[in-house]
Amino acid sequence: MLKIMKASAGSGKTFSLARKYISIILGSSDRYAYRHVLAVTFTNKATDEMKSRILRQLHVLASEPSMSGYYDYFVPSVFPSDNELKKKARAVLNDILHDYSAFAVSTIDRFFQQTLKAFSREIGQFASYQVELDKRSLVAESVDRILDSLDEKDDSLLPWLTDNVLEKIEKGERYSMDANLLEMAMRLKSPQRQEALEQAGINGDFSYSKETLTEIRKACRMVISSFHENVRLRARAVLDIMEQAGVDPEESNRKFLKALYCYDELSDGSVAEAPSASFLAKASDSEQWFAKSKAKLLLPKVYPFMEAPLDEFCALWGDDYSLYNTACILDRQVYGLGVAGELHNTFAELMREKNVLCIDDSNTLLRNIIDGSDAPFVYEKLGVRYEHFLLDEFQDTAKVQWTNFSPLLHNSDASGGQNLIVGDVKQSIYRWRGSDWNLLESEVPGEFGEVEEEVLDTNYRSLANVVGFNNAFFKAAAEVIDGLGCCSEADGRLSHIY
Repeated sequence: MLKIMKASAGSGKTFSLARKYISIILGSSDRYAYRHVLAVTFTNKATDEMKSRILRQLHVLASEPSMSGYYDYFVPSVFPSDNELKKKARAVLNDILHDYSAFAVSTIDRFFQQTLKAFSREIGQFASYQVELDKRSLVAESVDRILDSLDEKDDSLLPWLTDNVLEKIEKGERYSMDANLLEMAMRLKSPQRQEALEQAGINGDFSYSKETLTEIRKACRMVISSFHENVRLRARAVLDIMEQAGVDPEESNRKFLKALYCYDELSDGSVAEAPSASFLAKASDSEQWFAKSKAKLLLPKVYPFMEAPLDEFCALWGDDYSLYNTACILDRQVYGLGVAGELHNTFAELMREKNVLCIDDSNTLLRNIIDGSDAPFVYEKLGVRYEHFLLDEFQDTAKVQWTNFSPLLHNSDASGGQNLIVGDVKQSIYRWRGSDWNLLESEVPGEFGEVEEEVLDTNYRSLANVVGFNNAFFKAAAEVIDGLGCCSEADGRLSHIY
């Protein structure tokens, strides 16, 4: 049975998780049950806190059970007397302290690194490989190698980079090849890009030849140039009518039609910014073209002649503008894609030379290895069998991490293991590392079907008036944000969380 405990800050989730751990090992007939329980949290500090709490409470239960916060939980529901509880707690505590390396309370990254070590042969690394936390340094060294070897490579990459430099110079922009290439490389190796590529089913490091990218760039330039030309033509059409009628754009309502001069002079090297909402609202209503004091005199001179051209100008800022923006984004990114293949090969070669593995890539590598394999295969490689899983701070878990954990929990659930997931979607702060609060909110319960849910709704850390204010404020704020449309569809509605 999988139990999901949703607990806000200060509601006792660490207390509950430690109590669950202790109840499993004290309630088992196996003297070494602690070897088969894995408790996972997110940070080293939280790991230390959980270990300390478990050992401290075991010590209290082994000496003065009635002084423990868990006393009522074990007596008489599990043990009929204090003496039996003390005896079992003392034996378990003694075994853990003498077999501390098997006391499996760790961070999620540490567990995955331990698992990946067992698969070192499958990933092409020596078992002694080191984990590199500073990904930027590896990417920077890869970029340096690419630049140093330009004269040794075929002539396809050098012209590609040279064209990029010349274009920046022609636009009068400051450009540093080292810095710009490093920035592109960091984006190419980012977890967000990797996740997007996987969702689209694209191998981004090999799918884009320079010939294909050149065609993409030409198509983007055509879209951009065509849009600029249409903007100039539509703006000029409106201005011509006004000039022929002898009406100065400055005489328009709050001079809003003066903006057409900027669009009339739009250059191909600049970026077309959409008119303001106020401009579009006034342009679509002829009664707002001029102030009331001037409307009787000026409106008959340009109405209805200016209505159609002005509507055509405003229509450009719909689907055509979306296509234009997409072309601009692709045009800016196409140079980075051009070095993706070289970067991938150089990066992989560098990691093999140094016998290191970037921590950001560990989860993906492990998923690719065990994808489609059953849990016993993973246990066999690990040399350890975990029967119960306790996952803390689950709101910070990424989908790729859950993909690696899922077969283990399914196997445990099918075998009658006790599994606990603890988290609070309101505290999800690691989205930059790919965390997805929807896992805790809906996806995991939907995946397992039969799930026991518990909500810890008592805050032991703050005063009642502070908790009441926060609950009221954040619920109201979430509703306001939802109403403004600030929450993307991917994030769902915020108000239901509160």
